[in-house]
Amino acid sequence: MFVLPTFAFGVVASPTVPPETFDTATLENGQTAIGNSNTLTFTVNPSASISAGSTLTIAGLTGSQTSDSGSLTFGGAGAAIFGSSGAWTQSSGTLVLTVAGGQSVPTGSDTVITFTLTNPASTNSGVTGITLASSGFTTANISGTFLNALATFNVTTRDTEANILASTPTNPTDEVNIAFGTDTNDFYIYDGSAWYIYNNDS
Repeated sequence: MFVLPTFAFGVVASPTVPPETFDTATLENGQTAIGNSNTLTFTVNPSASISAGSTLTIAGLTGSQTSDSGSLTFGGAGAAIFGSSGAWTQSSGTLVLTVAGGQSVPTGSDTVITFTLTNPASTNSGVTGITLASSGFTTANISGTFLNALATFNVTTRDTEANILASTPTNPTDEVNIAFGTDTNDFYIYDGSAWYIYNNDS
């Protein structure tokens, strides 16, 4: 008896499409003084264009004093691509950028926006490990330190040299008084008994 051979047919899987990537994903920190407004610059260049209605999410910018906002204002050349604003969540430090109707994030060139957050109210070493995510893309790690708040040196006594030298301020314990001459551009340091002049030769 002749028997026809049989063949087993397996299920052929659909090929896996690798996710797209961000060829550029950078964030530049701005002002670092305690409590000051800090304008950050975000630059992105995706390997494929991102269409209207899609979102990009920057996460990890914790520590800012900026309260939640559904319309945090954007600046920069690419602001209109995202409708000039985004949704900010303070607790998670998350900024969601939604591509506006009729717009797209192009591939092959950088899209740049700016946004402003308020720095922490006390000295802070800042945050790292910021990420950028979008559907269909591999999440990108953004390098750098952001929202670090530094104490600034501020001279509160500003007067003429004659008025400064005629004064006898009271120094806090283990501290000195520093003044700035508005007519000389020199600095004056009072050590508790006398003023010392530090000339500005520039």
